Parts: sequence; C-alpha cells; structure tokens
Amino acid sequence: METKKYEYIDSLRGIAVLMVLMVHVGNFFKISTTEYFPDLLFGILYNGRIGVQLFFIISSFTLMFSFERRAGEKNGTSNFYIRRFFRIAPMYYLAILVITAYYIHLDAQNWDTLTTPWYISNFLFLNTLNPYWIKTIVPGGWSISVEFLFYIIFPFIASRIKNINMSAVALFTSLIVATLFMYIVKDRFVFFQLDFHQISFYYQLPVFFIGIFAYWLTKESYTKINNKTWLLLIIALFLFTYMGVPYYLFYTIIFCIAIFVLQKKPYKILCNKWLSKVGQVSFSMYIVHFFLIIMMNSFGIGRIIPVTNLFTSIINYILLYILVSVLTYTISYFSYKFIEVPGQNLGKKLIKKRSTNNISA
Repeated sequence: METKKYEYIDSLRGIAVLMVLMVHVGNFFKISTTEYFPDLLFGILYNGRIGVQLFFIISSFTLMFSFERRAGEKNGTSNFYIRRFFRIAPMYYLAILVITAYYIHLDAQNWDTLTTPWYISNFLFLNTLNPYWIKTIVPGGWSISVEFLFYIIFPFIASRIKNINMSAVALFTSLIVATLFMYIVKDRFVFFQLDFHQISFYYQLPVFFIGIFAYWLTKESYTKINNKTWLLLIIALFLFTYMGVPYYLFYTIIFCIAIFVLQKKPYKILCNKWLSKVGQVSFSMYIVHFFLIIMMNSFGIGRIIPVTNLFTSIINYILLYILVSVLTYTISYFSYKFIEVPGQNLGKKLIKKRSTNNISA
C-alpha cells in the first residue's frame, strides 16, 4: 500500500483501540462507583467492544492489499505465515510471561487455576476453539486467537475471491455459518459470564469477510455487483429477519462504509496524525491496557476525585480514561519499538534468508 494514500488505516486502528479502552475502563470504573454510574451511560460505553470488530475488518482489508502487492512471490504462502507470526507472537508471548509472573508473585492463590491446556492452547493460538480455553491466560487473548486462525485460512480465501460478487457470496456464506453456529452452541456454553458463541472464531468469521468485501468495494465499486448477487443479498435480508443476525453486523456495515468513504476523502477529524500515531502502536495498546487496569485494580486506584453524584462520577470516568489512555500509549510506544518492530524484522530476515538459500540451491 502506498503510505500516504492509506494512512487513514492507522487512524482507524487508533479509533478501534480507543473504543476498546472505552469499554474496559468503563467496566473497571463501574466496579468502583456503581452507585452513581447510570446503566444507560454504561450501556453506551459498552458499545466500545465493537472496536475489536473494527480491528478485524482493517486486518482483512489490509491483508487483501498485501496479497495483491505480493502476488507471484516465491514461497508466498509460507512467507505470509512467517510475517503474520512475527507480527503477533513476540508481544503476545511476552504477555503470557507477564501474566504468569503476576499470578506467581501477586496473586499466588489463583496460580493453580492456570492449567497446562490453557497454556498450550494460548501458545498455539487455538484458545478460541474451546469454551473452556477461550478467555484464559492473556486478557483479550480470544481476539488474537480469532485473528490468527483467520491468518491460517486467508491465503486460500484470497486466492479464490476474484471480484466484488465473489466477496459478497463469501460474506453471505460466512453469515449463514455464523448464524447456524450461534443456534447450535449459544445455550450450551457460558464462560466467565460471556457467551462462548459470541467470541468464537466461527461467529466472528463474517467480520473478516466484510473487510474483504470493503477491499473489493474500494477496488471495483458497488456498481459491479450483478443482479444475482443483489438477489442473494435480498434473500439474506429476509432470512436474517427471522433467524436473527450477529450482534456486530450493523456496526460492521457502518465500518465498511466508513472505509469506503475515507478512502475517497480522508476527513481530518477521523484521519489525523494523533490517531495515526495511536494506530501504529494499537496492537501493543490492546495488550498493555489490560495489564495496566489489572495493576490499577490491585492498588485500589478507581477514584481520581471524590465521587458523590452523577456529575462527579462522569468526570471521574473521563479522568480515568485519559490516565489509562496516556499511560497505555506511553508504555506501548516502547513495547512497539523494542518488541514488535524487532520481532517483525526477525521475520523479514528469516524470509530473506530462505530466499537466499533457495537461490543458492
């Protein structure tokens, strides 16, 4: 991707991680000041969880650009896996080590709850496949597992979706799979008070296909959608009216439209250097903010000002949000520079070495 042309992508990543912080600071804050924090306002903040789906859409959208740019690359599929592993694994594995150290030294009574299957599934990015592994070890690790599993199937999907009509059919098919999966498991598994089906790989899969559809939308335009595809989408609309749709569908359609609009005209309020800087370190921020909130909770930091009414509770939340955001960004800047970037460079060196060896052979 041309850096200038697509810098709005980093801004969208920045928005996504700030949305996630919004809901998690809200969760933490509500524990401290439940009596003054209205459920309606907390319900609004709770929508920040959709930031995860924005991450997924951006991921598949940008992967499509990379796939097109690297078309014809020798060992393209294996190189893709190497790049994605070294993009995710260094920071994620560090998070596993940090949370383990936390339990050993600061929460020893719960150390025995961290089981061997949890560690194995997390190290292999498979925790989203089992309701009893899905929210274990690393807070928020379920979404990283979902994304990594998508990486596994992406090369096979991208090579077969050749136009906007095929992407629409693939999206429709994935929605059917997600809806059927929801009906099969939604009443069977509840883990940590959160329905397993809502954060499973199968249920989240359509979000990635929305990102692929957004890619083809910016590449070909909606005018290339043929009558058969429109008919399929209309049938889908009636079908989902009766069956119900994934909770994220409405929001992800908005995100898809936003990408299309910002690709044409990057509005400053949404695309600026501040959001772009946040977006560049957004993966580190996603992981770091959980640990920061856990530590704040351990030290009883929940009220920056005395909370005695609705107004002071809202001000307290805003101050907490600013504090967590600034501290998270500061820590993440260094983790990005000293962990993420070296990890990515290691992956590039490995690919280069393989390429050199192939030439020598």
